[in-house]
Amino acid sequence: HLIRELFADTTTATVHDIKPLSGDVWQVLLKPLTNYPYQAGQYTELLIDGFQFLYFTIGSAPHTPCVELHIQGGSETNNRLIEHLKQNNAVDLAPANGRCTLDYLPESASPLLLIASGTGFSQVKSIAEHLIHIQSTRKVFIYWTSYKLSQLYMLERAEAWAEQHANIHSAMLISEHSHWEDKHQMLVHSILADHSDIGQCQAVTCGSPEMVYTVLDTLCEHGFREENMIADVFDFAPRKTPA
Repeated sequence: HLIRELFADTTTATVHDIKPLSGDVWQVLLKPLTNYPYQAGQYTELLIDGFQFLYFTIGSAPHTPCVELHIQGGSETNNRLIEHLKQNNAVDLAPANGRCTLDYLPESASPLLLIASGTGFSQVKSIAEHLIHIQSTRKVFIYWTSYKLSQLYMLERAEAWAEQHANIHSAMLISEHSHWEDKHQMLVHSILADHSDIGQCQAVTCGSPEMVYTVLDTLCEHGFREENMIADVFDFAPRKTPA
């Protein structure tokens, strides 16, 4: 396999479970046959002949036995991928990658905002469950936005974290019938309403480039510091700097 030659350190994982969630999202659990190190917030790439660019944020925390992916159905590629995984009992993973981990933020005990739209929640889940596992007492505020309620495909999980841990707070935002002209403004308004000290907060943001940069710019207008946000978008869709 050419793929195996390109990635000498490929890890094979068995397809442990695939199940549909709401909003046409699939939860895929892959069980690596050998050690597969990653940090909460990183992504993996599935290496499958006939496919390319299968990058997915890992939705599980590093202490768990399976690598969890949240795959949005509906596109031709992802629908084909789901069928492939159902019919094959193993898949190769490239090494985990990405700089959207808490190590890339200045060390701080200030409130941490975990902001996501759609399946960006996988990143929130990985980081939140890691913080719960290490018994962190840091205040965590989760903001998960979608167009429809059905797209909040792990709503009960997010609400349970907040119910079971006094330091975790969750807000679910649905923009379908919103009066906001810009769907991202409802999200920003909700964040600012919770944090008069936004300049002290740090944030992990996972969504489209439009969403990430709108949230960043608007928060910065209210005193947020740009170096206190991390997002994969900053690497894969960097803004053009003026010449």
